[in-house]
Amino acid sequence: MSLYIRRTRSGRQIRYVLRESYWNGSCFAARDIVDLGKDPAEHIVYAGGNGFYFSEAVEEAFARMGLERETEDLEQAFFLYLAPHIRRVIGNFAAGRAPRAPSWTPEESAHHQRFLHPFDKRRMHFLRCGRMDIGNLEGRTWKFLNVLCDKSRDEIEHVIEGMEKDLRPQERRNYLFTALELQKYFPSHLMKNNPAALNPEVVDAYFLEEICRLNEDSTFFTGVEDHNAQTLHAFLVKYVIMYFDHSFSPASLRDRVFADFVRFRSFSFRTPAKQNMTEEEACACLGLQPKEYRAMSVQTLTRHYRRKAKKHHPDAGGDQETFIRLSQAYECLVRRKAHRH
Repeated sequence: MSLYIRRTRSGRQIRYVLRESYWNGSCFAARDIVDLGKDPAEHIVYAGGNGFYFSEAVEEAFARMGLERETEDLEQAFFLYLAPHIRRVIGNFAAGRAPRAPSWTPEESAHHQRFLHPFDKRRMHFLRCGRMDIGNLEGRTWKFLNVLCDKSRDEIEHVIEGMEKDLRPQERRNYLFTALELQKYFPSHLMKNNPAALNPEVVDAYFLEEICRLNEDSTFFTGVEDHNAQTLHAFLVKYVIMYFDHSFSPASLRDRVFADFVRFRSFSFRTPAKQNMTEEEACACLGLQPKEYRAMSVQTLTRHYRRKAKKHHPDAGGDQETFIRLSQAYECLVRRKAHRH
């Protein structure tokens, strides 16, 4: 039995459910143990000092379903909802954020990991290592993947969502680009591991294509009863929102300019556009009023830049120096917003 507390949404209402992953005879699936309401902490009863136990509702739910439970597993599931001084006694807060990984031999790990989906492996690699060039994860045993083994799809998503909370906003699109292996669509591009240097419309299209393909992948949804390949599942809807609510890291715009020069085989060294722009100069270059720019979010600014860049991109017959200056202006303004926050 693998217990965990899942945050669920019904309309505008947030509720929590104690669930378990279990073997149903053919695969790992998830089932509800007890509805914990709006606050799981209400089901923890403190007996004084460092002592505590769980509510009758929790105990009765296990008895009603004829399930045995280990106190340690239940404590792990409720860890984040315990009083701080109790957490310090059980184990430090950081250690309690992620489920414990099994202590397997390399051979045992290889046996269990063979059932993991490639999307899960790529997500975990980025979340643990932060790298976009991850190489081939197949055919090797990775200890950090053990935490996902022998779990239902729902619990795997629960574990990964907990780790995704630590992603910085500028990392989220890079994370999805890597997890969906969008690099494979740009095999000969020098900047294939730098999505900010690629055509944004093309990348967006491939992202949606891969999300739809994953939604139709029955192996990814093994053990999920409510999966319908014709409707985007909630497990993936969150990634569409994450992708279009964020932008690729602006730090890579210099690489985009370099990639353009390489692609066009342009080796005529003309006088470069002025790089140290003031805010007023950058706004003027992008056709914005300073007041208008200051009221913009980074996402709105990015959309405005993309419209301008698309119009002046050399691939579309635009002027290369104008395109470079637009990119420099955008980089300047995004950098200023980042410093202000």
